[in-house]
Amino acid sequence: MRIRHTDLQELKRSGAGTRRGWLAAACARLQSLPEHPSVRILAAEEDGQTRAVLGLRMFWGANGHLVKAMICVLAVDPEHNSRGIGARLVRFAEGIARVHGCTRVDVVPDLGSWGEGRCWKGLGYDNPGAGLHKELRPSGHSKCA
Repeated sequence: MRIRHTDLQELKRSGAGTRRGWLAAACARLQSLPEHPSVRILAAEEDGQTRAVLGLRMFWGANGHLVKAMICVLAVDPEHNSRGIGARLVRFAEGIARVHGCTRVDVVPDLGSWGEGRCWKGLGYDNPGAGLHKELRPSGHSKCA
């Protein structure tokens, strides 16, 4: 399994001409994200094929520090579901946020049912009335701005 940064055009090309409806649907959702350096698109690949994608949006404060990261898109190839691919992408996105000194990752409301909700809970996400989110522990490294 390989996780890497990608862009929307590359994802569209990788799914062109295939019967990969899940990837086309994910690309349609990714199009709603702004084309801005604060957005990261991650792909999990196996055997030369995209198996899952995640769209991460980061919000920077006036002080130049990352104040919040939000998982806006998460899609896994149904033929490769329940293998931990989505969880690995989420942990990778958390690592990006943590490296930038962020202490919180939120999840857009319509992703709350991923894995029937069990996956988020298993990864430490909570919803005490403030939306599905996870408080990150500091990495011990200095903040990057």
